Amino acid sequence: MRCEVKFGIFGDTHGSIKELGDQGKIFNEVQFLVHTGDHWQDGLLIEKNWGIPVLAVKGNCDSGPAPSEFVFDIYDTRFFVTHGNNYGVKAGLHRLFYRASEVGAHYCIFGHTHIPYCEKINDIVFLNPGSWTWSRSERRYAGILLSLEENSWQCRFVHY
Repeated sequence: MRCEVKFGIFGDTHGSIKELGDQGKIFNEVQFLVHTGDHWQDGLLIEKNWGIPVLAVKGNCDSGPAPSEFVFDIYDTRFFVTHGNNYGVKAGLHRLFYRASEVGAHYCIFGHTHIPYCEKINDIVFLNPGSWTWSRSERRYAGILLSLEENSWQCRFVHY
């Protein structure tokens, strides 16, 4: 039997990670974090200050060595991570869906819109944590906690 894997998803922090203080404790139960870009370097601060490993992509407000997209696998489940700006996500998910399908993703993690989102389209679950600092939704969401077991998953939006 495989054990449960928990990780957090956040992004679009835009350099405001220093303002978070103890709010980051919502991620204290995760094994790692994924940052969806726009100040991906904020993820490095989290890694240093909270001791949680961070995987990050760069967004349209970023430069530096972070990739613009990457794929990783947990068990037999494939994740595709991108900021989303290169796929026009503010206009719809069509292009992003085709790219996620192309890489064989079961989950597609993206940002850019600052709007929390979780929806399964065909066989791909699309996840957007919104923005920790510049939310475009009624509630201030901090991100997503994702739990995976061998045959199940649970997505929970976390807020402060």
